[in-house]
Amino acid sequence: MRILVALALALCAVLSSLYQTRAGADDSASSGAVHGSVGVRGNYYWERSTRVVAPSVNASLITPVGVRVEGTYLLDAITSASQATGVQSDVGFTEIRNDVQGGVGYELDLGNTQIDMSASGRFSKEPDYLSRGIGFSGGLSLFERTSTLRLNGYYLHDLVSKIDRMAPAENPGQLMAADPVRVGNLDALSLGLALDQVLTPTLIATAGVDAGFIEGFQANVYRTATFADGGARPEEHPERRVRQAYYLWLAQYLTVTRSALRLGYRYYQDTWKIHAHAPEVRLHQEVGRYAELRLRYRYYTQDSAFFWRKGGNLRKDRYATADPKMSVFHNQTIGMKLRVELSFLGFTALSFAETAVIDFGIEYVFNTNRFGNGVIGQGGLTWPF
Repeated sequence: MRILVALALALCAVLSSLYQTRAGADDSASSGAVHGSVGVRGNYYWERSTRVVAPSVNASLITPVGVRVEGTYLLDAITSASQATGVQSDVGFTEIRNDVQGGVGYELDLGNTQIDMSASGRFSKEPDYLSRGIGFSGGLSLFERTSTLRLNGYYLHDLVSKIDRMAPAENPGQLMAADPVRVGNLDALSLGLALDQVLTPTLIATAGVDAGFIEGFQANVYRTATFADGGARPEEHPERRVRQAYYLWLAQYLTVTRSALRLGYRYYQDTWKIHAHAPEVRLHQEVGRYAELRLRYRYYTQDSAFFWRKGGNLRKDRYATADPKMSVFHNQTIGMKLRVELSFLGFTALSFAETAVIDFGIEYVFNTNRFGNGVIGQGGLTWPF
């Protein structure tokens, strides 16, 4: 946490210096007021052995000199009866994760060119896992913002532990948790580069590449992999993994129907020999003056990791896994989201909420691996001020 605080203070000092030395800066900006937004959100996920409820609250501020500050707190409540989470009996339990994120940013306007810089930090803690991360992002806008080159990076350092949970014979409905035992570390560095390009007044294209470098403990500390001839052993994955992903988006606004069509494609590969393809289409449709409806369809397909064996691992194998995400599978996601602006409250007793926006959505995932099908739900309120 000290590193995050020092990083934020240093960036603020740099941004303040840039602002004070900017040629032609408008001194009247300092007389402006702080503005921003606050929001609350609920997230829900369900599949056959796990349920996740994750409420969150966030706030963002923009100071009179243009410095942006934002923060988010999320509470993850994960309910599961899976042995892959440390349960040694058929009794469900709920585990809590606390996640705090924050960031600071600033845009330097040089006329026809803009430079945007930001830094962020994250702290996440649950009984058997501790994660800390820092990141940066930068954007260079050219030609009156018709071209934007974006660069981002993030570093994570995680501490992995294990907690065994059992139901005692005298009280089989109550789980008892042992003290956490340290298993290992996980370090990850991700980098991304993307270009946003305005092609016509109604057509925008985005192309990008992401790379990830991961080293450390990457298996599930609770999951066991079975042998083809019987028996089992603790899951073990390679400790190094390099990922690459390439993506392309096209967004076309249709003036006649007041709608927007987004088409995307993402290709993924890594050193574990997994290759994946993910085409996606989204339709955004204005509904009256205050609402927007989004329809989404995504198809995902991948082959297996080199150490995955469908019928069970062999005793001679260096690595062993029972992770369904390492297998050959595909899924399809269909969903909708409705966004409603509350400006119609402006002439009512609830006019104090006229700047707020609410949204809610639901998606269903058809999945062919052992996780099975799933449901994703979201809802939130954003209130600018």
